[in-house]
Amino acid sequence: MKVHAFDIGASAIKQAIVDTGPPCAISVPLPVLRLPPKPTFHAVLERLFPALTGTVDVDRVAIATTGAVDVDGTVIRAEAIQGYTRVHWPSLLPGVFPDLRGRVHVVNDGAAATWAEYQRRGRTGTHVHFALGSGIGGGIALGGQLALGAPPGPAGLGHILVDPASTVRCSCTRTGCVETLAGARAVRRGYQPSPPAAPRRTSTATRTRVPTVAELVHKTQHGDPAARRTFEAAGYWLGTAAATVLNILAPDVITIGGGLAQAAASATGPDSGYLGAAQQALRQRAVPRLADRAVLTPAAYGPDGPLIGAALLAASGNDT
Repeated sequence: MKVHAFDIGASAIKQAIVDTGPPCAISVPLPVLRLPPKPTFHAVLERLFPALTGTVDVDRVAIATTGAVDVDGTVIRAEAIQGYTRVHWPSLLPGVFPDLRGRVHVVNDGAAATWAEYQRRGRTGTHVHFALGSGIGGGIALGGQLALGAPPGPAGLGHILVDPASTVRCSCTRTGCVETLAGARAVRRGYQPSPPAAPRRTSTATRTRVPTVAELVHKTQHGDPAARRTFEAAGYWLGTAAATVLNILAPDVITIGGGLAQAAASATGPDSGYLGAAQQALRQRAVPRLADRAVLTPAAYGPDGPLIGAALLAASGNDT
């Protein structure tokens, strides 16, 4: 089955034509649709509608999206995109493209990536996936199904409480969530450059500017210890959250993917920095009888996981 899959994130919309196979693979890569720095739902529509124009040689449209998604395909709320609230894509899109009626499937991006990884490993056992980006998402699959919970679904792995002393407010309104301490925003916020050897006059803009993750990767690669420390600090909290999941569910595998996972690996390699600190915290906090399976495995599909997973779910016949 051919599926036009979209992955709606806070900074861009990825898209591709996916052949669900088997084997499942991206058959036609399509251009990434960039969103403005402070994205709105209107900006999403301005990019999505033209991309769908002329979509005739596909069987389904699949949308993996940031935000909480109800079982009927309604995006309840996506904090990162202004105005992206109570959007029901399966009825919105056919209103503009009538041929898409009954052919639109919507799922949370972390859940989609989880399903992609679970399918690749044979849909057996219990699988936990952490999707690392601006925040943290992911999902759990077991018994051949995604664990979506009752409407409107679970809060998500990003809202595991890891530090009750933290004062950083999460999108869920609480403090101490792993999303606020291990996501890309936390990596950027945690950077504290070493003071210069001698006082020098600098502008307020220079002193207060927060570096991007890409800039922190570059700094780490070129030996900046402060940049490396901020990756390690964030990784520690991810490992703490992963240990909580391991201790409760004893999953057969825990995978990690998303843009931040890729950036962290390029900064220091898979065995040190962010990922190394996460592995160490996971082993330290895992109960002894589970320590032998305390491993975070890189996602097989990498950044394509949401596209692949959403396409597979759309092809499964679970239409919304």
